[in-house]
Parts: sequence; structure tokens; C-alpha cells
Amino acid sequence: MNPNSENRDLKISTIRIFLNGSLLALVIAVPAIISTVVFHYIIKTNLIITIPVGIITLFVAMGFGYKISKKLSIQ
Repeated sequence: MNPNSENRDLKISTIRIFLNGSLLALVIAVPAIISTVVFHYIIKTNLIITIPVGIITLFVAMGFGYKISKKLSIQ
């Protein structure tokens, strides 16, 4: 077995871990940011309504992120 192939496999798996983590971060963060911006700046609601909507969206997105992470970990 070539020692360079082990290092290459390790680098590929490390890069894949970083890419999967970045994908999950985007899946979780982007919907919450978009809903907060839409509610506060486009619909013009006050912060008392905007913050709970952002938090609810964040928890829903975390649920989807959990499902996606299960699928990514199998691969």
C-alpha cells in the first residue's frame, strides 16, 4: 500500500467534511436570515414579531439540516 494514497484519502475526507459542514451551515442560516430581512424590511413589522419568526424559521431549518446530515453521513 502506498503511504501517499492514505494521505490523499485523508485529504479528500477532510475536504468532504468541510464541504458538508458548509452546506449544512447554509441550509440552517440562509432561511433564517431571509425570513428576518423579509419580515423587518419588506413587510415592515416591528422587532417583537420579526425575532420570533426568525427563531421559528431557524428551528425548522435545523430540523431540515438534521435530515440532510443523516443523508450526507451515509455517503
